[in-house]
Amino acid sequence: MLRISFVRCQFLCALTAILAVAPVMSQTAAPSAPELRVFDSSLVDKTVDPCENFYRFSCNGWFKRNPLPADQAAYGRFTELAELNRMHLRQILETAAVPAATRTVNEQKIGDEYTSCMDTAAVNKLGLASMKPELDRIAALGSAAALPALLAHLHAMGVGAFFGMGSNQDFADSTAVISFYGAGGLGLPERDYYTRTDAKSVEQRQQYVTHVHNMFVLAGEPEAQSTKDAETVLAIETRLAKASLTITEQRDPQNLNHPTDVASFSKELTHFSLADYVAAAHAPAAGKANDMEPKFFAEFNAVVSDTPIDQIRTYLRWHLLHAYAGTSLPESFDHENWNFYSHILNGAEKQQERWKRCTSRVDRELGEALGQVYVAKYFPPAEKQRTLDMTLAIEKAMDKDVDGLEWMSAETKVKAKEKLHGVMNKIGYPDKWRDYSKLEIVRGDALGNQMRARQFETARDLAKIGKPVDKGEWQMTPPTVNAYYDPQMNNVNFPAGYLQPPFFSGKEDDAANYGDMGSTIGHELTHGFDDEGRQFDKDGNLKDWWTKDDEKKFTERADCMVKQYDAIEAVPGVHLNGKLTLGENLADLGGLWLAWLAWIDKAEAAHVDMAATTEGYTPDQRFWIAYAQQWCTQTRPEQLRTQAQGNPHAPDEYRTNTVLQDLPEFAKSFSCKKTAAMVKPDPCRVW
Repeated sequence: MLRISFVRCQFLCALTAILAVAPVMSQTAAPSAPELRVFDSSLVDKTVDPCENFYRFSCNGWFKRNPLPADQAAYGRFTELAELNRMHLRQILETAAVPAATRTVNEQKIGDEYTSCMDTAAVNKLGLASMKPELDRIAALGSAAALPALLAHLHAMGVGAFFGMGSNQDFADSTAVISFYGAGGLGLPERDYYTRTDAKSVEQRQQYVTHVHNMFVLAGEPEAQSTKDAETVLAIETRLAKASLTITEQRDPQNLNHPTDVASFSKELTHFSLADYVAAAHAPAAGKANDMEPKFFAEFNAVVSDTPIDQIRTYLRWHLLHAYAGTSLPESFDHENWNFYSHILNGAEKQQERWKRCTSRVDRELGEALGQVYVAKYFPPAEKQRTLDMTLAIEKAMDKDVDGLEWMSAETKVKAKEKLHGVMNKIGYPDKWRDYSKLEIVRGDALGNQMRARQFETARDLAKIGKPVDKGEWQMTPPTVNAYYDPQMNNVNFPAGYLQPPFFSGKEDDAANYGDMGSTIGHELTHGFDDEGRQFDKDGNLKDWWTKDDEKKFTERADCMVKQYDAIEAVPGVHLNGKLTLGENLADLGGLWLAWLAWIDKAEAAHVDMAATTEGYTPDQRFWIAYAQQWCTQTRPEQLRTQAQGNPHAPDEYRTNTVLQDLPEFAKSFSCKKTAAMVKPDPCRVW
């Protein structure tokens, strides 16, 4: 299934809060929660001048307390809360794992899935037996004519071979759900891993080939054949990669908007029967569609035409193994997969304990069944209301901020405020929980459960095509430590798992909460007006609502931030990509500014004494420190390299210092001189 999404997250979108050893049946005691605070003066390092490096000033105490765990490529405040949430989920799952007549249907499913995942003895004993029918299907592929039906079957199981197909809102009409076809089929993180020519990238490609070879050997292939097959995989994927858009190009929705219809698109694929594919996928055989990357599909058509069928079988066999090389396959596959993706690419020194990965898996596969139990225990209604109040206050601040923009015309301001007033606020969890009654979970069948869960999700996704848009649907599960803005829905989403200390607490003052969670709310709201989000109107349609002069002024201001982040060297020889990170950088800066405006209004209304100190800091200083402390993170050099090359979020140190350098209000709070490192002589500003 194609995961098509233009959601913009606060943290790494690819990382959810529940990251994927005690036996299941031995109950875990209720975890003793560590003291997590939104503002924590004990983390401040007073030996560092806040005007020279505010990140180190705010976070050095946290770094001393939190050495980087061996099983993490990065560990920060987000991970800190995610680990606590995961402990809570483990307790829920181990309770649900005990067979009892009183278990609800959902408790049976989450408990049995967790138990099956944790049973490594059974997984190891089964080996690839449960996968044999799928391997046999691939082995039986006799010609390219039979590929469409086989590929549809594999896609339904979450095997990302060649391309992806799924549902999405029509760019031209956000009320309509249509078929989207997108590029895919790569085993490395993104396109440029196949094209970069520097020594490190060349080395990583060879390490990838070795990894593919090792997986084939584990699957029973002879050494020589595995070596040949691994090279075949790289060759096919390299062709697909070179025909794909870069990750920076993918950020512009205009580059992905190529409306067509199923019949017309079918005519373009002269060597691949789209009719056979959609029939096997149970997808619409007619109607509007979007060919997201025409150049890619032209190359895919050529690959199908000129690639020997035995090489296509090899490629499909690899992607099947790759798709399930985790907790569903024997530990030898699991470890080999971890070694390449977590250790080699991102520097982790130890694989996470299995209970953590199994908890993550249940969250991915049955997230709303698990989340329903989680929110009942850990997210009271009062917290939901407090979050809503803060969100409304920040939206009010943005309304006021738009009025004061000197560079924007009155005509565009009207449109901007229409969009702002149309934002839907979703907090904590869905109003309507997902129905998993058709998903069969069998105790003791880890691989089968994962296959059925993916098929269930694919069927659910494709069933949306041609139906009314469900604006109440969530793209993150309730326990997730993250948040997002969806430009086609025009909504902001804050899961319950995030609305906890150290990011939000009813026990702490507004200065801390607005500096931390308030900046996140502002961040997601600003995504509606960043370089990508601004291209969608109030209804979520890809429509230009800007005057040409205002668009030019926006671009000029945005280019300031592109150059600012381009200049940052994340690791020796690797600079940040200012265009790739532009949306997140705009949201970081705009979000913090909106939170500041909202907090100042609230502080004035409450007659807060701005000269008074608490724990040695004035209210405004507490606001800035709380903002910085949310980003305290230890990161391995390998992970920094990976992030700089392919992630739209800048590393956390720069999400702190660079943003604050652009805000004179920060410098005033700490009496920073104009020559200080934390003061930028020519600050960037859009919103």
